[in-house]
Amino acid sequence: MLIAFEGLPGAGKTTQSRLLADHLTREQVPVNYLPDNLTRTEDTLGSTLLDLFASGDPFSRHGNIVTDTMLATAIRTNTVATHIAPALSVGQTVIEDRGIHTIQSYSLATLLQKHPGRPADGIGWLRSVSAMSGPPADVAVWLRLPADEAITRAAQREGQPYTAEQHAFLRHVHDAYGHLAADDPGLVTVDVLGLTPDQVHQAVVDAIAERVPIPAPAEHSSSMQ
Repeated sequence: MLIAFEGLPGAGKTTQSRLLADHLTREQVPVNYLPDNLTRTEDTLGSTLLDLFASGDPFSRHGNIVTDTMLATAIRTNTVATHIAPALSVGQTVIEDRGIHTIQSYSLATLLQKHPGRPADGIGWLRSVSAMSGPPADVAVWLRLPADEAITRAAQREGQPYTAEQHAFLRHVHDAYGHLAADDPGLVTVDVLGLTPDQVHQAVVDAIAERVPIPAPAEHSSSMQ
């Protein structure tokens, strides 16, 4: 089973993917947790692709929807070959911090930035291209948090403010996720504003359980923020 967490920086993807991995491990489910692509550089090809991808702005990348989509797709293709497929083949549940919907949302944000009000023009193309990167998640969870709140959290975590241009682009990413969720019933939305990490975790487990079998979580407390 492949589970992906999606959302803006600061929405809690890493916290929630780790909480779910810990929960499944306690329930004797074999888990392979994959952190964000930017932290995985174990092989030469992956490192080279990440260097190319990161050579532009941290969020809008190169500002070209074709370039960015193809590079993001190539990175995930490498991740599938080196991590996801081998883990799935031995029966592990893979938890992916950012998946196919990240590729689609950031590229769609570029389209929205340049052609406001025309998201449908690019969604079909983005899905066709991103599909080349490997299997979609059995369940993809969008941790929905208002863009300004997510940006504030991410800036506090990283210890530096985001630029006005980055603020504007991430608002487009938030809107892009909304368009994708409206058009794709496989993208599960979990609202996280005002919830503690444990409350979000419970909502995530409930949402996933509606689509795939998953053990119910035992009561516990978490200090993760």
